[in-house]
Amino acid sequence: MSAIIAPPNDSSVRISKLKFSEPRHNLPGRKGVATAEDRFTISFSRAYMSSFHRLHSRAQHSEIAIAREIPVSGYGIADILAVCWNTPSESFDNVDHFLQAGAVRTRAFECKMTDWRKAMSQALRYRFFAHQAIVVLPEEICERALPFIETFKKIRIGLWGYHVLHNRITPFHTPRPTTPKSARYHKQSVKLLNSATRRSLPIR
Repeated sequence: MSAIIAPPNDSSVRISKLKFSEPRHNLPGRKGVATAEDRFTISFSRAYMSSFHRLHSRAQHSEIAIAREIPVSGYGIADILAVCWNTPSESFDNVDHFLQAGAVRTRAFECKMTDWRKAMSQALRYRFFAHQAIVVLPEEICERALPFIETFKKIRIGLWGYHVLHNRITPFHTPRPTTPKSARYHKQSVKLLNSATRRSLPIR
């Protein structure tokens, strides 16, 4: 385990969010109001983007696209979905071609302020469409989850801590990438991210 200190958090960096109909957005006073968890997620997203190559130094992926709140039918809404690939100069005919030839890796993150058990349960579903699923908690909350680190390892869910003020990411456990359980929903998640990020993926 080693902590990664990200460069200063640049608030001008925009993390795209997919626009879709979601029941919780219809609650009184919810629409347009950023919660503490929203702010935590956005701050982590920026730190992750700036620290990506150091966090995944062995992965050898050169490119990354990231978006928030990606809903995959039946498997929840990933707080953050990252798609990584390593062919920056190449473009692909369609999503299938991209997934086959782009050495693509997808990571889904579930961010929670306190309830690590709920985060673990939600992240478990993300394994249907992502190569890695990781729970992100404030560093001090990780202390509550660490006694159960063997459970995280057994079900192949990652556990990372994030300190907002210090802009520090601490990976306590990062699972090895595994093939998503559903090729169909893996493809769907990548298409949704491409839509959310205004076609940031190298797909013609």
